[in-house]
Amino acid sequence: FRDANVSGLYFDLTNKKNTWNYWGNAEASWVKNSETKFGMEGNLAAAKISEKHRYQGSVFFRTMDYDIDDLGYTGRTNYINYYGYYGYRILQPTDVFNNINLNFNLNYTRRLEPDLYNNFVFNFNSSFTTKKYFNFGGGYEFIPMEWNDIYEPRIPGHHVKVPAYYNPWVWISTDYRKRLALDVTLDWYKYDQAGRGELVMNFSPRFRVSDKWKLYLFTQTTLSDKEQGFVSYDGTNIYFGERDRNTVETSLESQYIFNDKMALNLAFRHYYTDVTYDKFFNLENDGSLSPNNSYNENHNATYNSWNIDLRFSWWFAPGSQLSLLYRNSIESYEEISNLSFRNNFDSMFSQPQLNSFSIRISYYLDYNRMKNWFKKKPEIKESMGLNSYRD
Repeated sequence: FRDANVSGLYFDLTNKKNTWNYWGNAEASWVKNSETKFGMEGNLAAAKISEKHRYQGSVFFRTMDYDIDDLGYTGRTNYINYYGYYGYRILQPTDVFNNINLNFNLNYTRRLEPDLYNNFVFNFNSSFTTKKYFNFGGGYEFIPMEWNDIYEPRIPGHHVKVPAYYNPWVWISTDYRKRLALDVTLDWYKYDQAGRGELVMNFSPRFRVSDKWKLYLFTQTTLSDKEQGFVSYDGTNIYFGERDRNTVETSLESQYIFNDKMALNLAFRHYYTDVTYDKFFNLENDGSLSPNNSYNENHNATYNSWNIDLRFSWWFAPGSQLSLLYRNSIESYEEISNLSFRNNFDSMFSQPQLNSFSIRISYYLDYNRMKNWFKKKPEIKESMGLNSYRD
C-alpha cells in the first residue's frame, strides 16, 4: 500500500501602514510505500510594498525527498534559492506616460545534496505605457559565469556544465481598445560558445469584428542552434547530444458571444518541432562533456500535435454553467528530421484521429437557500371568524 501526508504552516503579515509585507511557510511531506520518505519545503520573505521604490528579499528551499504528488504537483526538488528584488514604479500619469515599471532581480541557487553551485542570474525588466495606451518594454538577463545544470542529466547526483549567456528582449503591445491590436516579442539567448544561441519570436494580432465576435492569432517560433542536452542512459554512461531544434506553435481562436449567458468558442492549435543531431558526448563526473565518435543511435525526430476544440457555454443560473465540448486531436512522431512542409502534414494526417464529445454541468448551491429546504414549514391555522375580544 501507499500512504501519504502533507502538512504545512503559513503566515502572511502586513503592517498597519500597509508599507511592509512579511510571509513564509514550512511544509513537510511523508510518503510510506516500500520505505518511508520525508521531505520539507520552506520559504521566508519580506517586501516593501508602498511608494515608488520597492524592495524584496526571500529564501526558499526544497529537499530532495519532498513529494506532494498524491495531493498536487511537486516539480523540481533538492535546491535552495536566494532572491533579491528592487522595483521602481510610477503609477501617476506624466506628460508622456501613464505608468512606468522598472525592476531588477537577482537569483542565486545551489543544489542541497550534495552541495553544488547551480546558477547566479541577473535580470532586468521594463514596461512603459504611453498616453495613447501603446505599451512597450524590454529587458536583459545574464549569467556571468559557467553554471551547473543539475536537472538535464536526468540521473540524480549528476550535473552538466553550461556556458555563460546573455539574453536581451524587446516587446510591444498596441492599444486593445482599438479593433485591431498587435503583440510582438523578440527574445534572444547568446551563449559563450561558438555558434550556440536561441531566438524566440512571438507574433499575436487580435481583431474585434464586432462587439460580439473576436478573433485571436498567436504564433511562436523558436530557433535553437547547437543546443546540448540529454539523449540516453545505458545504466553506466549518460549520453548527451548537440542539436539544432526548430519549434513553431500556432493557435487561432474565435469567440462569439450571443448574449450575457451564451457563448461559442472555436480554437485551433498546431505544435511542430524538429530536432537534428550533429554530435554526441559522454557526460563526465565533473559535469564536462567528452566527444563520443562511436555513438551512432538515431535521435533525429519530428513531432506534431494538432487540436481543434469547439465549445458552447451557457450560464443558465448565477454561478451555474452548461458546457458542450467537441475535440479533434492528432499526434505524429517520426524518427527523421528536415521533412518538407507537405511530407510533414501528409505524415501527420495519416495518423489515427481522436474525436471526443463531452458535457459538463456545474450548478451553484447557495447555502443560505439550502438550509431552508429542510426546515419544517409553520402550520397556518384557519380563522374561526373571531374578529375581536368582544366576539
